[in-house]
Amino acid sequence: MDRLETLRGEEDDRSVSTDEGVLLDQLEEVESRLLAFGQELGGEPDDVTDLPFTEEAGLDHMPEPLYVRHDTEMLNQVTSWLLQDQHIGLVSPYGTGKSAFREIVLRDLAKHDDFVVTHLDNPRETTARSLYQTILEAAYSAGYSVNAGHYSQVRNGIPWATAEAKQAVHEVVGRVREDGKTLLLVVDEIEVLTADLLSPLQVAGDAGVRLFLTGTPEGKRRVAEIRGTLDSRLRYYENIDPFSPDDIAEYVARSLAYFRDEPYTGQAPDLFTREAIEDIHERTEGNPREVRIECRELFTRAAFVWYRTGQDIDRIQVTPELRHRRFGMGY
Repeated sequence: MDRLETLRGEEDDRSVSTDEGVLLDQLEEVESRLLAFGQELGGEPDDVTDLPFTEEAGLDHMPEPLYVRHDTEMLNQVTSWLLQDQHIGLVSPYGTGKSAFREIVLRDLAKHDDFVVTHLDNPRETTARSLYQTILEAAYSAGYSVNAGHYSQVRNGIPWATAEAKQAVHEVVGRVREDGKTLLLVVDEIEVLTADLLSPLQVAGDAGVRLFLTGTPEGKRRVAEIRGTLDSRLRYYENIDPFSPDDIAEYVARSLAYFRDEPYTGQAPDLFTREAIEDIHERTEGNPREVRIECRELFTRAAFVWYRTGQDIDRIQVTPELRHRRFGMGY
């Protein structure tokens, strides 16, 4: 009995013996079919989030280079600004890869000896003191600390008063820079920053912290309107390029190779036809987030075709027509 017959047999058993509820039974059945399809494709998924096209920015298993490697102009420009010790603003609409690039910056520069990197986790709710604390904690983790005797009250190495925390940032960042290193603060979603936080950000920048701000065009306008002096210090790169059809094909091929734990060597994507790639590009206009969602939907539909028809995995193809078909649970 092959894997598909085994799966169907197990589901027949569950249909007789389970009484967990229609939705819970359905969840279990759909999950088992998707995982079985992934196994047939050569992967070893333990969970549906291990399947291709399910990655999210900020998760450890996300293959970030899938999203921004196509825009070499952006990569080259931002890299040069980092080397030139500039404050950087990366501005692009939602879904174009800013969060993915933020993860690359945090991961890659954290490994670089010349950088001390930290990230503002929740800019919408960050206060001036918690901003300074984020900077100080990153410096401490890198081996830099302040002289506690200079401050009236210190908790866990951080001056309690906001004014003293600001003073401590000046002290510790000076030591970082004396060693020829850059303390880089990455802040995402500048469009939601409170007006009260823009001034402390500028204070940190003036103290020697390098700022890497990302957000939408509205965020850039907001910074300029509320804190023009901060805006004038930033070097902006605007609009990450969307995916071309070839970029989508590479994204699909890389995703499948990553899923199978195989190297990507320029191979064409299996499973997805060229017509499907072109259709995805037309529907999404190359927006990387929308591309991922569309690919995930088509992958799910392909899994149902495989399950219902019992065809060999090599005969299953994602085509433009697939997205218009409706599928029941039966076979």
